[in-house]
Amino acid sequence: MSLLHRTKLPRPPALHQVLLLPSSLRSRTFHASPRPQNVLLTAINASHTALDGLHSLTGLPWAYSIPLFALLLRCTIILPISIYQRRAILKQASLLPLLQSWRHALQHETMREVRAKRSELYSRHGCGMWKNFLMLVQLPVFLSVMEALRKMCGSREGVLGMLMGNQNNVVETGVENVAGVITGDGLVDQALSIPTEMSLATEGVLWFPNLLVGDPQLVLPFVLSATLLLNIFGLPTSKRPWSVRLKRSLGLVCLVVGPLMINVPSALLIYWISSSASAYLQALALENFMPIPKAVAPCEPKRPWRAGLGVQMSAVQSRIGGNWREVKKPVATERGPRK
Repeated sequence: MSLLHRTKLPRPPALHQVLLLPSSLRSRTFHASPRPQNVLLTAINASHTALDGLHSLTGLPWAYSIPLFALLLRCTIILPISIYQRRAILKQASLLPLLQSWRHALQHETMREVRAKRSELYSRHGCGMWKNFLMLVQLPVFLSVMEALRKMCGSREGVLGMLMGNQNNVVETGVENVAGVITGDGLVDQALSIPTEMSLATEGVLWFPNLLVGDPQLVLPFVLSATLLLNIFGLPTSKRPWSVRLKRSLGLVCLVVGPLMINVPSALLIYWISSSASAYLQALALENFMPIPKAVAPCEPKRPWRAGLGVQMSAVQSRIGGNWREVKKPVATERGPRK
């Protein structure tokens, strides 16, 4: 008689047993979760409300209200985040000599251990590496304001459309389908409750009195390229080869942005130029009031072979656990003549 016993797997319930269950257990239920499109639409509507409220409160023409809105947005949202990020970078710069000493002590270890030690050191002093990327928060803020202005101008040309491409998809909000199709700008136009602002056609200045259309003199697109280039090449950056190549690549992109924005309404160009100019002034202010100190270069040993031998001997000492003593050579002294 075999000592092994067969294990029987449970059979699935029969069809008549399933039919006897209540309807709430036989049907699949879904919970409505916030979609990215809903969050984006909320941000765009909030940007339109704030922009329209500032225009009504100040009574200024749109040609002045839009730059003022860009400046206030920079000072109230982006600047505090930039100062917080700058403090973290300054803390990292002050910890750089200590980090270099750890790298020297762990030069025979793996890079994973070195990175773990760096993360531990930064976390202990409250300057984690994730704080270096806080400025990415301004990207959704910028896109939401640009899309709100696009809708106010009644245009189909926008920055978000260039990023998302031409897609034709239907977006569901909650349990009902919005009767809107994603246009070339990547947004549901009919879902946005933003009417066309006709006062933009008469509240321009100088050579662009109508902000609903593109610049007739083609000056604003190239001014935009100039301000973008100023943000890239007008600030001190690293001299490393990869940083220089990155700056050159971004410079080529900035040169292309201007011609691509020829048909974009002047209102969008005014906001983009104002936002870029305020970003440059903010960067200059941070460089003057919160400068990053230069990195302290590690001391190079006069005799590298002795330094390497000392590191190897210290590693052997830590592994064996013995007590090593430095053997000093006797100092030769001059002796006088024997009597």
